[in-house]
Amino acid sequence: MDSRVRAKCFWAVAGMLLPNLGVSAAAERRVLASPNGAIEAVIRMPEAGSREKLRWSARFKGKPILKDCGLGLETAGEGDLVVGARVISERERRADERIPVLFGKSASANDRFRELRFRLRSRRGQQVDVVFRCYNDAIALRYELPATGKSTRVTIKDESTSFRLEREPTVFAQYLENYKTSHEHNVARVPYSELRRGVLLDLPLTFLWNDGTYAAITEASLRQYAGMALMRPAEGAGDELVCRLTPRADGNKVARALPMKTPWRVVLVGDRPGALLESGTLYCLNEPSAIKDISWIKPGRITFHWWNGDVYDGAPGPPMLSFEMNKKYIDFCAREGIPIHSITSTEGVTSPWYQQSKQGVEPAADTDVTQPRADFDLPAIRRYAQSKNVRLWTWVHQAALRGRVEEAFAAFEKMGWSGMMVDFFDHDDQESVEFAEEILDAAARHRILIHLHGVWKPTGLQRTYPNLMNHEGALNLEYLKWSKSCTPEHDVMMAFTRLIAGPMDYHLGGFRAGRREEFKPRHVAPNVLGTRCHQLAMYVCFDNPAPMVADYPTAYIGQPGFDFIKLVPTWWDETKVLAASIGEFVVIARRKEDTWYLGGLSSGPARDLELPLAFLGKKPYRAKIWKDAPNSDADPNQLTMDDVNASSDQPLKLRLAQDGGFVAQLMPLKSER
Repeated sequence: MDSRVRAKCFWAVAGMLLPNLGVSAAAERRVLASPNGAIEAVIRMPEAGSREKLRWSARFKGKPILKDCGLGLETAGEGDLVVGARVISERERRADERIPVLFGKSASANDRFRELRFRLRSRRGQQVDVVFRCYNDAIALRYELPATGKSTRVTIKDESTSFRLEREPTVFAQYLENYKTSHEHNVARVPYSELRRGVLLDLPLTFLWNDGTYAAITEASLRQYAGMALMRPAEGAGDELVCRLTPRADGNKVARALPMKTPWRVVLVGDRPGALLESGTLYCLNEPSAIKDISWIKPGRITFHWWNGDVYDGAPGPPMLSFEMNKKYIDFCAREGIPIHSITSTEGVTSPWYQQSKQGVEPAADTDVTQPRADFDLPAIRRYAQSKNVRLWTWVHQAALRGRVEEAFAAFEKMGWSGMMVDFFDHDDQESVEFAEEILDAAARHRILIHLHGVWKPTGLQRTYPNLMNHEGALNLEYLKWSKSCTPEHDVMMAFTRLIAGPMDYHLGGFRAGRREEFKPRHVAPNVLGTRCHQLAMYVCFDNPAPMVADYPTAYIGQPGFDFIKLVPTWWDETKVLAASIGEFVVIARRKEDTWYLGGLSSGPARDLELPLAFLGKKPYRAKIWKDAPNSDADPNQLTMDDVNASSDQPLKLRLAQDGGFVAQLMPLKSER
């Protein structure tokens, strides 16, 4: 067994309580504590014969954060399985295991928790388990239905899981227009009492209390089930946040075979915002991968010509699908150490790379993803890329794969694609969730990496499918091609909302930074908001094992900061959030082997930072720093570089320009003998 992975699991049946588990033996309630005692879930048992249901509350470091939260799972024919149900047994467990993490924010995650499993018998005799877990940074719960007797399938009519927030936290909310959504929205910062009613709220949903407590509600292990949003009910209907599952076409929420496990409903908790970002709990709540050979999974930086307007040097040139244009991009990748070149389409996705008579992104009746367009000499491009040791990625509309997933991915493997962006899901009903997993299964069989775009938030599924590099599910830098909505404030907001859920594709690498008052959206050679160093910092601050280098090649050549893009790793052995204020700034330190990389994102006026470096330990380091120049407020593309000694006893002092940032590489000094 890997020395990093050691497991200890202990079981007990009801009435045989583990002495240090933190579970009250009182008949009317159970208290489940996290291993370090910081989090307590208080579960109130229903009285025998009542029409009540299990309810629960939570405290963090003795302070109430959730109160009288509801549980409920309504099935066709059985009604709500929890209302009036009788607890027939309890079982307790604790676990402590270090889990290897592939291509993430750390080399491992600590799957350390204490668990209570309640077996209930519904009023009509249906069995359902309700499982609670307390981690040191989270509470998680789920429902499990066994296959018993003649029951082989279940139809879920609704799930009434709810969360009632104590006191009056500030909420960082993304409002959804409806269930059919790309999940690309700005974040509203509002007091809980002013949170809009009757509107879907995307996950993760982040909260901040005045005492410095932070929490985020999301879900983990979304499989064969509908995606979850939350909603504050209409006036007079209560003040809790109620689960809203995306409905199927038939109006039900889920219909599937038994046995069934719902996704985990998760509340991450910490006493600083960085604790939510550092957590590996969502990853731990997923099943281990069945993929044995992972040698072919090789993430890395990727070109993305669609973002820059399908150009090489900022001006119109050869068609994007031509051998001539792709040769230039491949030469650029080989020369600059960028391992992957993506080929998506021609003329701004008006014509996909595969056969389709219809113009535009929507597939037609004659769409055939197994056949490249006649004017796209993919075999010649592939041979040239192989000669330069550059891998090829592409893009496909998800609807073009419907009904022929295995056939399509078998063809993609023969064509030589090593990775693929699958786009335009725009829905997270059960069918869409299952379809995404069908794609991941087929892609794994044919050794193809996957980005999911126009899609819901991650739920830790990278543990089960390590070929899943990231999700989009965020308003990102592509919006600057047609709007001003992706602001520096939004960049920093993403760190403490969407990014809590997992890796995020964000169209990184724009190298034409514009001042806010002068900014104009444009499709070809688009500008970005925030300084050059702000753009560089996203390569450190945003989890993304396969990030884009999305600007056109000559935008980088000879430009300050491109050297950092070429050297920064894309996955990590350790992550620490050094300083943060939601929507204002975030500074993250990440380690790869013995080298640390720092990134800082800021929005709004210039600010001074003093960063403790205690994480360096006793070793001396040499720091190479890319930082905003004195004139970056006037010209945000300017940066300066420092080369200084760094140590744990000397804080790092930096001045960030308006909407600024910085990055740094800290390498240990070699001792002289």
